[in-house]
Amino acid sequence: MPFSDFTNPYQNPANIPQKYRQYINLQKLFKTDGSYVRPAEDPVTMWALEILVEKYGVPIEAMELELNADFAEGTYQGGRRYQGRADVVVYDDRYADSVGNLDIAFIMVEAMEPNKKVGGTEGEGWVEHLNRLNAYMSASPSARYAILTNGHHTDIYRRDLDYPRKLEIIGDLPKYESAREAAEHSPYKVVLNANEPDGIQTGLIPLTRDKFREVLGDTRSGCHSILRDNEGLQPQEAVDAMVKFLFAKWYDEQATIDLVKQTGESRAYVFSVSNETDPERLLVQVRDTFEKAKQWERETLAKKFGTDLNARLAFNEADVLQFKPHTTMEIVKRLQPWSLRKSSADVKGGVFEDFLSKTFRDDLGQYFTPTPVINLMVGILQPTVNDYVGDPACGSARMLTHVLDYVRKQEYAKAIANNGGNSEGINPEEPTQEFIKFRDNHLFGAEYSRNVMHVARVNTLMNGAQYADLKVMDSLERLGSITGGITEGLPERPGFYLGGLTMILTNPPFGSKLTNESVLKDFGGRDGVTNKNGKIVRSIPQEVAFLNRCLEYLAPNGKLVIVLPDGVLANSSMQNVRDWILRWASLKAVISLPKETFMPYGAGVKTSVVILEKREVMVQSCYFDLCFFGVKTSVVILEKREIALTTESHLEIGQEVIEADRDYEIYMARIDNIGYDGAGRISIPEDEVNQPSEVREVITDLAGLLGS
Repeated sequence: MPFSDFTNPYQNPANIPQKYRQYINLQKLFKTDGSYVRPAEDPVTMWALEILVEKYGVPIEAMELELNADFAEGTYQGGRRYQGRADVVVYDDRYADSVGNLDIAFIMVEAMEPNKKVGGTEGEGWVEHLNRLNAYMSASPSARYAILTNGHHTDIYRRDLDYPRKLEIIGDLPKYESAREAAEHSPYKVVLNANEPDGIQTGLIPLTRDKFREVLGDTRSGCHSILRDNEGLQPQEAVDAMVKFLFAKWYDEQATIDLVKQTGESRAYVFSVSNETDPERLLVQVRDTFEKAKQWERETLAKKFGTDLNARLAFNEADVLQFKPHTTMEIVKRLQPWSLRKSSADVKGGVFEDFLSKTFRDDLGQYFTPTPVINLMVGILQPTVNDYVGDPACGSARMLTHVLDYVRKQEYAKAIANNGGNSEGINPEEPTQEFIKFRDNHLFGAEYSRNVMHVARVNTLMNGAQYADLKVMDSLERLGSITGGITEGLPERPGFYLGGLTMILTNPPFGSKLTNESVLKDFGGRDGVTNKNGKIVRSIPQEVAFLNRCLEYLAPNGKLVIVLPDGVLANSSMQNVRDWILRWASLKAVISLPKETFMPYGAGVKTSVVILEKREVMVQSCYFDLCFFGVKTSVVILEKREIALTTESHLEIGQEVIEADRDYEIYMARIDNIGYDGAGRISIPEDEVNQPSEVREVITDLAGLLGS
């Protein structure tokens, strides 16, 4: 251990090499006449500092001497508040900001006079200095190593990051890998390169869906298995941990790029390991990257929503990312080559669904919407930058991120067309100012489960929608408690207000009943579906309650695309619901989904996608009935009179129902192959898995219908 050979080489301060003397922080050791402030102790500090630089590779600029601190933790002597001064603090220089400021402490050094005995209890003795060092370490959330030395004897400690943050003596200090050293040999770094579209080169590779599954999943080498086996986590705990790692990884990519653009210097990612990487330091770096990501999110959202952010944040102050050093190292190894920024919405969102849905289905009774169904719903609506789009049961927010991706592509194509067909100079991520305004102000999501909201926030962040208005909220609460009593939506108040959205896409939870009497009365007070023969019903299916709430949130002529169980469309007991729907909305289309659609997600209920357009004026005299014959989807529309369809005259895909006495068309179709079977095995070519041919056919057939 290099600390074992104190020879006091700089008894005379004039002998200190110029590279140390010229460093401004070292001036704290000297009086104006050049002598030491503390002649006995300061030479030990200087000796320890030089060893850290020469033997362990610590950059001088990563050190601060005589750091004054006021510690509320680590109380000392009878419980009184302790004020002290750390002799040397070594920062983690990977966290330098654009002007070189450092704020993440990593090593603390406490030096004392050479004549102080090991274990001595005298004033300013060994025990007193150890108590000081312990107080300094306890007060710092990030400091991992501590050094206590009188020159002749040195103890090196590693701090337990969990409370009570005990100091454990270890044999030696690992070599400190500076940010510049890491950038020299790491393949996973950011380098300025004018030949690249963004002016940067990252060395990271966009993920494919299969590779993302492999990296995250339950295979022997997957992150989920590592967390389960190394940390003993239950499935949902492992999922929550994995989402935190992805949040930190995404932030690391973005923050490192921003820093390189500001400083012009190459930087290695925190999520980058080599043979030189100290697992203990990596643990702290990843943990503090997660903390910085939380801080960034809080500051970002505060600019738009103010300081009351509890319902909107992905993670709160109590959420930490801290596991064993070996576990952290193994997770980083698997994530480091891949770019979350550059991977497509389909890849990131699809794997979120694949990876997370089983856990949330088992533990929370929820399941998610398959990518082909989302693409069907978005393709039907064809949102534009002028729409205000919401999902009151947003789950992991995949419908919103797919809307964002759809609008981005449309605006990019428009920008190229307006530029004479030339894409040069057009950023595909932010193609127009109209798109940026849409991304930052036109997306709204609500989710009842905070655990699922973690996923939703991280998903939207990774897709560039950091300002999306997502919140933990019970969408079936009394409306006044949601809106704060505000009764008007657009144009002044977009979002979850009466008439606050122009489009809603949602797949609400099925199977439960809404029985809250005050909520049922609240619906009924606005001509809601809970009114039946002049009385308020005692319960309604949850999906019907969501349907009611969606139509309240829609502005007149607003569009709703919703997944509903076929019982709502066919059961005779639901006739009053169907009557109510047509008072509020025009039925534009019904697309029957195959029974396999939700089987891989734990739900075997037969469903359809229903498209409604909210009326400007209520209609009292029309109703409809839908009948299903085996696997064939036959639909009857009744408006003032009944039209019966037999099994022999069932509707085929794309066939329209048009009656002379009707003033709008209704499109009906049946999708037989959603792209996979009941076990989730792909049943179509791989390149069609996100949008099977039947889905494309329906989207094409519906083009223009909703605008008519």
